[in-house]
Formats: sequence, structure tokens, C-alpha cells
Amino acid sequence: MNLQLGLGARQEQRLALLPQMLQSIEILQLSTQDLLARVEKELSENETLELAEPEVTTEAPNEEASAEEEHWYEEEAPKPRGTAEDFDPLTQVPATQSLSLQDHLLEQASLIELDDKSRSLLGFLIGSLDENGHLSLDLEDLLELFGDEDLIRDVLDLLRSLEPQGIGWPGPIESMLAQIDPTDPDADVLENLVSRHLEDLAKNRMPKVSKACGLSLEELAEVLPRMRDLDPCPGRRFAPDEAELMRPDVVVRREDGEWQVYVDATRVPPLRIRSDYEAMARDRDSSKELKTYLRAKLGSARDLMASIQQRKETLGRVARAIFDRQKDFLERGRAGLRPLKMQEVADAVGIHLSTVSRAISHKYVQTDMGIFPLRLLFDGGVELSGKSRGSVKESVRELIENEDKSDPLSDEAVVEKLAQMDLKVARRTVAKYRKELGLPSSWRRRQY
Repeated sequence: MNLQLGLGARQEQRLALLPQMLQSIEILQLSTQDLLARVEKELSENETLELAEPEVTTEAPNEEASAEEEHWYEEEAPKPRGTAEDFDPLTQVPATQSLSLQDHLLEQASLIELDDKSRSLLGFLIGSLDENGHLSLDLEDLLELFGDEDLIRDVLDLLRSLEPQGIGWPGPIESMLAQIDPTDPDADVLENLVSRHLEDLAKNRMPKVSKACGLSLEELAEVLPRMRDLDPCPGRRFAPDEAELMRPDVVVRREDGEWQVYVDATRVPPLRIRSDYEAMARDRDSSKELKTYLRAKLGSARDLMASIQQRKETLGRVARAIFDRQKDFLERGRAGLRPLKMQEVADAVGIHLSTVSRAISHKYVQTDMGIFPLRLLFDGGVELSGKSRGSVKESVRELIENEDKSDPLSDEAVVEKLAQMDLKVARRTVAKYRKELGLPSSWRRRQY
């Protein structure tokens, strides 16, 4: 074996992504909320960039220009009418965050007269509650920490007397039992149901439960609505809402009988380069170090502005191509979805498949049917008669919603109903769609 070191040259082609291209790709796939955060960060770090005043047009509209603008797709959603006097700053103030469970309980505890030892123990117990409002520490654990059994029992009773009812118990069953009013004439029945029959109730075994409790089905049906008021996790109502806000990036609405598509760019503030810094970068009297610094900052600002503009244009072109093909969705909702692949949109727009995927990522569209993620409109699976998976799934949901609740449709019966609609779907497919829709099986849906 001959191992040698040497130098050589060869010619090859490589695809190199410039920093500007990488930034454009990154900006394209950002949600509007993330884009606003990116703009705010750039404004705080780049002194050459500033917010621009919105352009206000006071001239009369040009008839020729107006004729050119009368097309199916518009770049920007129309702004709401009004003047500066109509602006209410209070509408821009975010809603106050709700109190946490611990803050809510400590607020109640502050109104109770307690000695220092009791208040310290109560604060410890409140801090030990989980997000459901349950206390995992038992009496033995607390005795090891505090030693005084009478004090512990008194403070535990005090904690469990606070609102909401059911706080401070070991688990969901104990929390539900604590919420039953002992003066209720049906208190014994409710306690029996909670203590012994929760599993059968969850599985809709009403005849079995009624026989075990010595009640008729009608009597059991009268008690159950009151049982549903018992909260197994009373602390959950104080959990922070972390659901993502669905703010539309695209708006579609009917105007003069035609569907119009707008890209809502009004929530992204207009940006501009500061003229004084730009002049300093061109000034011959400025030092070399200052010019180098300012040119880098100015380049970063221009790249960001160009990427935001490109994001808006690309999203608009993609949205137009989508709704050219999904007009039935605008008329009929999910039942009108047709099979659509991202490659079909990419070919129509003349961009790469990955660009379409980035353009619709974390983007939402507002229609007359509500707000939906743009990804919902892509469904590559094809059933019979050119129906998409989403359309067939919607048909399954409608059949189950309109069934006779005393004799619900089995999966096999749903298959037969779909066959009458010229949709031949396997039973296992119906079962899969039903589970994806969060619908229980027929024997759990039955109402006695």
C-alpha cells in the first residue's frame, strides 16, 4: 500500500446559498407573530432601520390604474375605513392575564386572620398543589415536615374550604366527592356513582349502572347532568391558555360575485432606511471604520426589507394558486375540498416544492367558513369520484352528527351510507376517520 500526500485541482459545480437567500428562506416560513418579533429585534439592534409612516393617498383614483387592479388577487387586504379620531387606544391594550391558581388562593388567604405558623403552613400547601389543584402530600409526609397533627388537619380543612371547591384533595374522585352538597336529596346517589361507577359511566353502560344503583334509566338520566357539574380537576380552569392565536395572513371573501384573495400585510409595520446614517456612510469625511460599520448595518436592513417584500409576494402567488383550485371549499367548507398536492401549486406558480411548503407554514386563511390553516387545503389522497380524504372525512362527520342517537350508526352502517353517496370506503378507513374526528364508537354514542 502506497500512502502519499499531494496537491491537486479539480473543477466542480456546487449550489451555494448566499446569506441573503438564507434569510429570505427563513423569513418566508415565519408566522406573522414570529416575523414581528424578528422585526422588533432588528429595530433594537440596527440603528439604521426605523419604522416608516404609513402612506396616505389623497389623489383621485386613476381610472386606468383602477381597471388594472380589478383582478381576482390583491396583494394587500383593504384597510378599515376611519379617521384618526376613530382610533381608540384602549382597543390596542392586551387583555389582563388571569390569576394563577396559587395567586387566587393566596388572595383569599390574605383575608383570613391566622397566626404565623398556620399562615406559613397554608402557603406551603398552596405552593404544593399541582396544576389540577390536587395535593400529592399525605398526612405522614406533612407530619415529618411540621410535626403538629392538629395544626396540619386544621390548615388542610381551611385550604379545602377555599374556592374553587374540590381544591387540596389527593385525586379527582376525592375532589368530586368534596363538591357534592350533603343536603342534596340525591347526595347518596351521586356519591355512589362517583365512588363505584365512573368507569361504567365513561363506557356508556347505563343499564348496568341503573341496575346496580336501583334506579330506572329515566331516574339515572335525571341525575347525570348534575354529576357533570362535578369538576375532577378544579385547578385546571386557572391554567394559562397557551393555544396559538390563529391570526389570518390571507383573507378570502366574495365581492361582486367573485372571490377576492388578499394578503394581510397590515400587521407588519412598514420599514425604511434612516437617511442620516445613509448619508454618513457616503460622506467622504467619515472614518473608514465608521463606513465599514454603517455599510454592514445598512446592508442588513435592506436585506430584511427585501425578504419581507418577497415573503408577501410569494405568499400571495401561492394563495392565488391554491384558491384557483379550491373554490368549492369556499362554497361548501371541508366537504368541498378536492385532492391537491403541493407539487401542483409549485408547478403553477413556477417555484420549488419546498418554497410552497415554507410559504404555507404557520399561515392561516380567513374565509366565510372561519379561519383555517393553509395546510388544510392540501390533500393528496384521492377517493372515488375525485373526493379528497378531507371531504370523505367531513361526510363521515355529517352522517354521525345527523344519526338517530338512540340507534347510532356502526362503522359498517356508515360504509353503507357512503356507498349510497357513490363513495366506496373500507370499514377500517371509516374507523380511522372517526377516531381522527374524536368521535366515539356507536355503543358509546348511544343515548338511552
